[in-house]
Amino acid sequence: MIVPPNNPQSPPVPEDVGTAKQLWFAVAGLGVVYTGASVAAMAGQRGELSKQFLDEMHKTDPNIPASTVDLLVTAALVLTVIIGVLLAGVTAAVAHQLGRGKSWARTVLTVVAVWLGIGAVATMFSFTGDTGVAVMVSGGTSIVQGVLAVGAAYLCFRPDSIGYFQKNRR
Repeated sequence: MIVPPNNPQSPPVPEDVGTAKQLWFAVAGLGVVYTGASVAAMAGQRGELSKQFLDEMHKTDPNIPASTVDLLVTAALVLTVIIGVLLAGVTAAVAHQLGRGKSWARTVLTVVAVWLGIGAVATMFSFTGDTGVAVMVSGGTSIVQGVLAVGAAYLCFRPDSIGYFQKNRR
């Protein structure tokens, strides 16, 4: 294992910031799980989605074939996976910058934490027992993501953390 040289100019990372960084990595990992569960839920309802989409498309172009609509639904599912994985990667990259003391990363992740926290509360009120396993997994993942994100944001605004971000102002 390579140990970086001790740089006297950079202050040590407070424990709260290190924990917040790890929580954000967990949020990113759960984002991949959430994406997979959501796509599985959508794939389970693929026939209904294709029919609804075909009905909407027939309003503007009555000659569009059902096979084209099926291809568009498949493309939407693939695009959803790609975007979900990219967002998880960006979250991990910004969390890494958070650990380096970048104030902009703390600001970005705080906004994301508020968004995920509101989403978690909304998910708690919209849960019903008659949904499928994939929907339950995505809903549970959304709630856990929100809790972890809000906790990470809280840790970034504790006194030691504030001092760390002020010393690393960039």
